[in-house]
Amino acid sequence: MKYLALFALPIMFACNSNSPEHTADAATDSALNAPMIQPLTDSLNKFPDNADLHFRRALLLFNTDPGLAQKDFEKAAQLKPNVPDYWAGAGEAAILIGEFKQAVANFEKAQHLAPKYAYLQYRLATALIEDKQYKRADSLASKLANDPANHDKAYYLKAKIAEENKDTLLAIQHLRTAIDQAGLQSDYDAVMELGDLLKERHIPAALQYYQLAARMDSTNDDAIYAIGKFYEQESKLADAITAYKNAINIDPEDGDNYFALGSIYFKQQEWQPAFTYFNMACKSGPTDGEAYYYRGRCNEKLGRKQAAIDDYSKAITFKKDYTAAKEALASIQKQ
Repeated sequence: MKYLALFALPIMFACNSNSPEHTADAATDSALNAPMIQPLTDSLNKFPDNADLHFRRALLLFNTDPGLAQKDFEKAAQLKPNVPDYWAGAGEAAILIGEFKQAVANFEKAQHLAPKYAYLQYRLATALIEDKQYKRADSLASKLANDPANHDKAYYLKAKIAEENKDTLLAIQHLRTAIDQAGLQSDYDAVMELGDLLKERHIPAALQYYQLAARMDSTNDDAIYAIGKFYEQESKLADAITAYKNAINIDPEDGDNYFALGSIYFKQQEWQPAFTYFNMACKSGPTDGEAYYYRGRCNEKLGRKQAAIDDYSKAITFKKDYTAAKEALASIQKQ
């Protein structure tokens, strides 16, 4: 699933699943001696068996290097094995670097120490899903579903399991169960995922969930952009244009909205407004080869040959294997 791979972490963690794992010694030294990390590294050189120092350094490393963070979390847990936070931290880091069996083991130890802490059950179930242990994960999800405070999380888990099993309709059902009950307290990414799944099936209820997501985070234009995409696929172009313009009002720097508007006008052969929006897309994304290509097409249609040549050349610069741009450039240069 696009959105449900990981849910929100406890407040002491910040989610960043795209951080690279440093394996080279030089990279490790650099990470451990970064300005914010250096004082803790120095202290650990003096007091290598201080569990709290390992834990604190792990928290600071979590965003930039979850692999190193995992080592510190696990070291802290080995030094003080009765502290559930240490094992939970090791589980979170293990998920981020793809060591799912280790994540399961770490969360199991954390849950054993704090069996009534529902969030640990939730994260253990998440790790089990990642490790493809779906029956165990579903059993935990069913237990969470009996707790009103965790009802929505339980069905997020069940939706993830259903999606992993290629049962999209069941995933939709579970997401609706969770979100319809939680409302504005729902997980934002889960709401967007539900909207996307419904949109793929041309189900108008997608709009309801995108609108909910927009209310949940009024500073994020993604939901309004998604509304525009829904209307566009349903050939309701006036509504799509309105949605994209509303999204621009939320985030004027997001080039996707300009590109989407340019594409609508381009398909309608309205070259000047298409050029205007592709031009804005180029400004918002100065390395977006596709935006330059379509701006070039507009320039060519408007009789601006040299400008079109320049745009096709930029498109190829930023997208090396862009066949359409290469063909367009070769064609216009022959004229």
